[in-house]
Amino acid sequence: MKVPFIDFSIEYEGNEKEYSELLLKHLKDGEFIGGKSVAEFENSLSEYLSVENVISVGNGTDALIIALESLELERKEVIVPAFSFFATSEAIVQAGLVPKFIDVSIDDCNIDVDQIENNITKKTGAILPVHLFGKSSNMNEILSIATKYKLKIVEDTAQYFGTQYNNKFLGTIGDIGCFSFFPTKTLGAYGDGGAITTDNKKLADRARMLKNHGASRKYFNEIIGYNSRLDSIQASFLSMKLKKMKEFVSLRKKAGNFYNKLLEKNENLTIVDNYESSFNYYSIVLKNGDRDELQNYLNEAGVSTAIYYPKTLPSLPAHNVTKKFPNAEFLSKNILSIPIFPSIEEDQQIYVADKIKEFYLNN
Repeated sequence: MKVPFIDFSIEYEGNEKEYSELLLKHLKDGEFIGGKSVAEFENSLSEYLSVENVISVGNGTDALIIALESLELERKEVIVPAFSFFATSEAIVQAGLVPKFIDVSIDDCNIDVDQIENNITKKTGAILPVHLFGKSSNMNEILSIATKYKLKIVEDTAQYFGTQYNNKFLGTIGDIGCFSFFPTKTLGAYGDGGAITTDNKKLADRARMLKNHGASRKYFNEIIGYNSRLDSIQASFLSMKLKKMKEFVSLRKKAGNFYNKLLEKNENLTIVDNYESSFNYYSIVLKNGDRDELQNYLNEAGVSTAIYYPKTLPSLPAHNVTKKFPNAEFLSKNILSIPIFPSIEEDQQIYVADKIKEFYLNN
């Protein structure tokens, strides 16, 4: 049996005519950059998330950079987890700020909130929590700390979409939120894309300027900005897929919970805490230091997997931080993500779980 890491077929099967008509409409109308389709998507996403402002951008990395610059922080240090995709810390540096790395919780791979206060200095201006794999960071505690020390909160919601935290969507809880529409995301485009969300009009206006060469209107450039635009075709596809998000998220949750039942008794691994997760990825942590061997075994059995992430952010040459972050380092050596997508079949999941069990019986 072949089990791909992700399968997009559920999105277009039975909708081929609608997809073709959408593409032809853009070709006939000549609408490729900006225009009605982008505005409609921004409005639809704003309504879905119950947030005042949605600013579409070229990708999730741009969303982070522009969001951070929009804050105009006087205190340049930004607290960030040591375990995430490089774009999280890269954006901080690109925005002229300094990442202050914090270790993560071994249970859910998100920032360890118990370590935040001890790392706040006079230079700290913001906290940047990452909702890794679709699982929320402890936003109640982060909000409390941010209020106490007058810090801004930038949410990295690149791997999250469609579930709520205390009756609010992630990405709308802090001062500003950042989304990615990379194809593998829960709400993914067929190219690249991103968005910034905020209820703060001042931040929204500045973000709109920054994404458009620093101009509030055409040919009137007030600040140095970026050329970061969601193209119209991607916006149309995203609007189409947004209408089916409840169904897709429900299917991901069903698949994630089924994996939990299949794997919970396997003593050779722990399941990354996924309570109330949107299951962008399903990740396990191996206890015996045999992650790479298991990955090879699964690959030979036709099961595609991924490693998020093989290096901690501080250890990457771009940062070259010598301080140790034991939980992040352990995860980078032992974490593995297995296939999950809305259309995954239970027999495929059983096959994956059986192959993991088989590996340990034979080793």
